[in-house]
Amino acid sequence: MVIAAWGAFALFHSVTVSESYERWALRVMGEGRFRAYHRLLFTLYSAAAVAVVLLYVRFLPDAPLYRIDGWIRFLFHGVQILGAGLLLWTPWDMKEFVGLRQWERRRKGEGETPGRNDRLFTGRGYGLVRHPLYLGFSLLLAFHPDQTRNGAATAATVIAYFFVGTFLEERRLVRKFGEEYRAYQRRVPRFLPIPRP
Repeated sequence: MVIAAWGAFALFHSVTVSESYERWALRVMGEGRFRAYHRLLFTLYSAAAVAVVLLYVRFLPDAPLYRIDGWIRFLFHGVQILGAGLLLWTPWDMKEFVGLRQWERRRKGEGETPGRNDRLFTGRGYGLVRHPLYLGFSLLLAFHPDQTRNGAATAATVIAYFFVGTFLEERRLVRKFGEEYRAYQRRVPRFLPIPRP
């Protein structure tokens, strides 16, 4: 049931982040309102969907799966700290990410001003892997030293969705940035920081 609930969220999220959905939203909203409000609306209904799934999973029957003690527990927390460090080392504009910055630009009459996401950034965390935010969150989820069955199913499903999402996201990024992104793909690994030959 847990995997099915997160799978339903993944399907909903994939549809609402797709280019065909965005083209439909652009037609319905018009270009000005789309640029100003679409990202914010997407964030709100995505957050609502996550909250619904989390509440649903919270009330499902659950049982402890494992509890890691001793020095291995410190090792797990160390990996989680690395994941949190990667999130902090990766520059991302939270206001741009949730859509507030786009709304502010519209309010100030700067609707055509390019945002941070309109430029390809390849430094810091993005120089280690192409999807450092996904990797950081995955390390936090995968290396939790106290895990229940539902927690493990949640972590596994979310991490799998992150990984599959990298392929879908990169198709869009190649269309947006072209050869510049292809060169970045050749230079930097996708999800795990495994050195390239």
